Amino acid sequence: MKSVYLTITAILMSFSSLLPATELPKKYHQCKKILTYNVFFHGAKIGTFERQINWQNNNVNVYTYSNIDVLVTKSSLKQHSSYKWSSDKNSFISLSFDRDVKGLISGKFTANFSDNASKSSVDSNGKIMTFSDDSMPLLDADALASQMRLNVINGEKKFDFLLQDADEVNHYYFEVKGQETINTNFGKLKTIRVEQTRKSDRKLYLWFAPDLDYQLVLGTYKRKILDLKTTLNSKKVVCPPVKIVSNPFIPQAQ
Repeated sequence: MKSVYLTITAILMSFSSLLPATELPKKYHQCKKILTYNVFFHGAKIGTFERQINWQNNNVNVYTYSNIDVLVTKSSLKQHSSYKWSSDKNSFISLSFDRDVKGLISGKFTANFSDNASKSSVDSNGKIMTFSDDSMPLLDADALASQMRLNVINGEKKFDFLLQDADEVNHYYFEVKGQETINTNFGKLKTIRVEQTRKSDRKLYLWFAPDLDYQLVLGTYKRKILDLKTTLNSKKVVCPPVKIVSNPFIPQAQ
């Protein structure tokens, strides 16, 4: 049961990317996005997952809420992560995250990143651990999600990341497998299919929809007895009004 909840959390935290591409006009970066996902275990709905993303210039704050009820076990998750776009690294880099899990695997986890995310310090239920890697940034799940989505938007075919979790760092590899039209809660959509590679004991597939701001609309994961699926259920975008500066030399309509 523990592995079921951990896997559900990892899939959603790592791959439901919600941020606008960095090439878009700056006004879009200031939008607040709220997306909710339904989570299924062997076809039965077991919970929901909500993400709230807030931009402020090049900095991002993400708030995550999840409730899962699987195998007569209820668990909940609350997380706040902070990261930013780095022009020096030409990528997103993590700043920090705080995670509070209640239920089967209760615990509190805090991580802080330094030196352009080449180093991290993690407090896992009072146990302090440090990590470092100079080959590429250590990314938390939310920063990884944004970087993956940006790679898909930019047409990259293969990419890999170092994911900083609560007590370890894992190296993940992905490959774009092509386009596919699928049924979603928003109707039939053309999507870009991404698969995890170099892991023969599991199958992780992700579908991003260009017509829905390149959001993740479907994700599936199979490993041994696990058969998980997540689907985008709702999408809300709230943008501040665009300020229009009037020209004093042009008469204004009354």
